[in-house]
Amino acid sequence: MPSLKLAEGDLDRYVSLSPAVPADAQPYRPMLGLRQLPSKWVIHQKPSVIWSTVSILRAAERLKEGGEQIDLSVSPAHAKTLAGIFAQARSAIENLAEISTSDRPVNRQRWADGLATALVRLEYVSRVTTLEGAAGRTGDTAEPMGIAAGPMLELVTSYLNAQTDGSLLEDLTPQDVERLRAVLVQMALRLGFAAAGRQLPGDLREAVAARLQEAERLDGLEKSLAKILVEAADRAAPDATGQGIAGTFRTVLAMAPAALKTLESFVSQWDRIDRIELDLLRQDDRPVVAITVRVLPGKEVRLARPAFYVPAIVFRGASRIVVQPELPGTGEAVIAFEPIGDGAVEMRFEGLAYGLARALVMPLADGALREVRVFAKTRQEGAQVIHFALLMEAKGGKGDPRRMLVFQDVRHKKLVREPFDVRSEVEETEQVFNYLTPDRRYTYRRVVGPQG
Repeated sequence: MPSLKLAEGDLDRYVSLSPAVPADAQPYRPMLGLRQLPSKWVIHQKPSVIWSTVSILRAAERLKEGGEQIDLSVSPAHAKTLAGIFAQARSAIENLAEISTSDRPVNRQRWADGLATALVRLEYVSRVTTLEGAAGRTGDTAEPMGIAAGPMLELVTSYLNAQTDGSLLEDLTPQDVERLRAVLVQMALRLGFAAAGRQLPGDLREAVAARLQEAERLDGLEKSLAKILVEAADRAAPDATGQGIAGTFRTVLAMAPAALKTLESFVSQWDRIDRIELDLLRQDDRPVVAITVRVLPGKEVRLARPAFYVPAIVFRGASRIVVQPELPGTGEAVIAFEPIGDGAVEMRFEGLAYGLARALVMPLADGALREVRVFAKTRQEGAQVIHFALLMEAKGGKGDPRRMLVFQDVRHKKLVREPFDVRSEVEETEQVFNYLTPDRRYTYRRVVGPQG
């Protein structure tokens, strides 16, 4: 990998932290649907299952009442169930994503099988997160240990519905909107039938929800549901809008599994956490989110890596993470990491591949994250850009600890116009990777043209 010696002061130009959020930033209570969210959330780790269950139920009531602050306790047992819920939700979304890759599925039976599997996994989520889902049943779902996820799922579904101007849940009555099973079934069916290029039959949701609710066991339910879905698709009218799956939901379906995997790994280590504090703030009419993570002394929390080449992210001690969705003047999304005491969120380059890169290519150094900046510009024609910059401080060495990783992906696109179709095509892609130390910049560039 070629490198270039940096002149004195060059690193100062490249590496500069964004302005910190002022202490006078005001608490912010956004509206989500018809519900106003609290501006502060405090979640403690408590060993007692009984104490945590009571705390979660009380917090859910305060959320419905519109309280300004939510303070609750979650036991490791609740967290373990929550991790299982995230795993089921991730699998369901992966099934939906698979059948949504094309607006016209190649095989109707494959489409029905994928949608049926997603519905069964969402039914599992409904049963373990609501008292209604657990009522009258035996086994693991009889005690709603996953009730901690109920309010969270309500907020997520409300957010997704708001992003589509209410189109996802427009057919539900106000009473049904308050029932998690009805909401999850409606969203899965709406996305599934949009992917199939069909209108959702008006009576299908009630029939599917009833079939799910009546089943004592979920094993083997996919086959009967798939039959119902195939018959419904055969009689459904074509989608008159021709829009299929909206771009927002394609993005959600593509990115949500990785996000849920990360959450799953985090909550599965809940017994190592002391507490988490979440503050919703507003500064100069801009929303700001501040998250303080406090890990127990002598413990570490390690996030799951979405891919083998991604460095390990490890929490130790206490750190404050400040998220600014859009920084004025640059349009960048900025995530700042502020250590508290000797705490840190560390990036570690572990494994054989990074060991070889460190020995043969460039002096990669583990270090504490200080800031991540992301800029993205999507377009149908011209240069579509994603710019990702990561600032950190190397540990264990002498001299200037600052390090910087920069990745840029540029796709040069053109519009192709035909008599009955207008589409965007990529003519050339370019990726550039830079690693900066106090005295050198290491660069790798890759360009792929039309012929590969």
